[in-house]
Amino acid sequence: MTQVPANIHEVPFVRLAIPLIAGILIQYYLNPLNANLTIGLILILLLLLIYDRIFIKSWEKRWIFGLIINLLLALFGSLLVTINRPETTFKSNSNYSMLVRLTEPPVTGSNSIKVKAEIIDIKTYANLESPKPVLLYFLLSDSASHGLNYGDILALSGNLKEFSEPPNPFQFNMKRYMYLLGIVYYIRVNQGCWEKVGSNPSKIFKLAYMAQSYVIETLKGYGIKGQELAVISALMLGYKSLLDDEIRQVYSSVGAMHILAVSGLHVGLIFSVVVIIITLLPKRRYWLAIRLGIALTVLWGYALVTGLSPSVCRATIMFSLFAIGQTAGLKTNSYNTLAAAAFLLLVSNPFMLFNVGFQLSFAAVLSIVFFHPTIYSVLKPKSKLGDYIWSLLSVSAAAQILTLPLTLYYFGQFPVVFLVTNLIAIPLATIALYLSLITIAFSLIEQLGFLFAKILGFVTWLLNSGLKLVDTIPFSSISSIYFTSWQAILLLLSILMLSVYLVNRYRPFLQYSLISLIGVLAISALHLVRVKNQAELVVFPVPKSSVICVNSNGNALLVLYDSIDTKFSTDGYIRNRALQKALEINLNFYQEQEHSNQLKIIKKSGLALLVAGNKTIALAYNDSARFLKSIKPLNVDILIANRFYSNSLLNIITPQKVIIDPSIKSAYANRLSSTLIKNNIAFYNTSVSGFFEYNLNETNPKTFASQ
Repeated sequence: MTQVPANIHEVPFVRLAIPLIAGILIQYYLNPLNANLTIGLILILLLLLIYDRIFIKSWEKRWIFGLIINLLLALFGSLLVTINRPETTFKSNSNYSMLVRLTEPPVTGSNSIKVKAEIIDIKTYANLESPKPVLLYFLLSDSASHGLNYGDILALSGNLKEFSEPPNPFQFNMKRYMYLLGIVYYIRVNQGCWEKVGSNPSKIFKLAYMAQSYVIETLKGYGIKGQELAVISALMLGYKSLLDDEIRQVYSSVGAMHILAVSGLHVGLIFSVVVIIITLLPKRRYWLAIRLGIALTVLWGYALVTGLSPSVCRATIMFSLFAIGQTAGLKTNSYNTLAAAAFLLLVSNPFMLFNVGFQLSFAAVLSIVFFHPTIYSVLKPKSKLGDYIWSLLSVSAAAQILTLPLTLYYFGQFPVVFLVTNLIAIPLATIALYLSLITIAFSLIEQLGFLFAKILGFVTWLLNSGLKLVDTIPFSSISSIYFTSWQAILLLLSILMLSVYLVNRYRPFLQYSLISLIGVLAISALHLVRVKNQAELVVFPVPKSSVICVNSNGNALLVLYDSIDTKFSTDGYIRNRALQKALEINLNFYQEQEHSNQLKIIKKSGLALLVAGNKTIALAYNDSARFLKSIKPLNVDILIANRFYSNSLLNIITPQKVIIDPSIKSAYANRLSSTLIKNNIAFYNTSVSGFFEYNLNETNPKTFASQ
């Protein structure tokens, strides 16, 4: 392993980063202090620090100085969180007229243009003033919006809304994700409700976005398109808007998403090119500053063009510090450099600490720095090719050690074939990145640029095809893994204890590591026992429809009446319950022979009855159900009212409870609610209250929902 510092004094930025991170975490989760109180405490501690330096000379009391510094850093972290929290001064679901400035180039979606902007002026309440610019996410749907660019100023009006909590259990939390980006509000701007009134871009960022656009348009001009263009844009520029669902799924499944996130691999390649170029300059002393300036300019210019993501910022800061250290003749320490990068990034934006990319980036580098030398030393290949292959494999294995808890917790999957993936992806991605640079460099010489572009397109196609082939390997990825935050913490503790054992060979740390690992496995075992005995029905609201999930004996059976993608709404629940996604049934195409033992389905004239255990759920799945007649009303436990529902169904069905799904418009849902109240029938509106959960085991089951 890399030489571990003999004591904490060798890594001062580690000492600074730990209390800063502690302060950020405490303030974010507990919010114990406001800004004024925090500033007051900081001033008191600064006075105590001055007193300590002047009057306390005793060596035995030197710990007081360290304590004050740590408290100051923790309070500083707390203050950073407080002052960087997004503004929430506006009333949600209210109409506003405002001036906004686009903070990024617009992204073209399937049905609209998505734009991030900051509010620079707003009108509704004369006395309402925001103390700082408020970021906003909005959508435009008319053709004129295609001509918008970064820095444009728009006058617009519309209904300002806050992002809402996810309506389904364990679904991706868009509200939290946007909050960490500094965005609380969004607005849908209708045609004719906006107008471009000016432009005020930052010259540096405008230049970066122009460079990004130039590269993409140049590649398009050479005939590179589709998935090849999407992967090159992500690989070279960090521009991921062109990636389709298929290629994202392939790269994610085989563990190659890090290739598409500009990080240390990419910045390192750029840095190596810069080093080669600047070594051609004179080696006289006064040229050292010029060489350093060129290196830093190229590194940060590339970081700007790629969007300043946490991973690229981490890598750029580390390479910058390395370059400065080399120029000044200073000895650099990998752990201290990594901690310095984290410290500087968190000071600039404390919410980066909760960014998945930030966590994975630092975990991967720390893991490589610590574990790679040990793993690499296991084998001593005699050939250069063998050494290169073993080096790739050992780096890949080392990176997985500390990122594993995070990967399992955030994504619930593990790429079994990650070693094979990296043997294919890293060499081809490296070649593709160099070819991208050469193609752009020779773009002014059309024939040469075209030649290199053709080679680049082929290499990228080879990369995509190779990873798609790996994805077809049976059991190439384990998905829907149940893994809680406590398990992630215990697994990290286990790895930490093992690391300490490897350093000092003190056996109790090995025991602590095993105990933590047993805790991880015990949580999973207890959860599996619990869910195995569960039987429940969940109605997931999705836009203009719903999905019914019958969870029984560890299997999930999804029933729907529309052809929709259920993944986004249901995967979090399936993963949390450790279920197998047994079958997905569309009632419009369902045949009798498909029925599962856990669910019996009876269809008649547009009406379906779902019989799970001793419970019966009814729902209409086409318009034919409106014309059904019955001599004797049928008693059911649940009736799901969707867009095919009509009040005539209450003449042939007597439900204990009616579930209103999002396909029913709010005005009609209100009228239906009144009808149900008159008929003394309980109801539940998923558009208002979120998912509906129904215990199939109990005689008189309770219902639960996300309020």
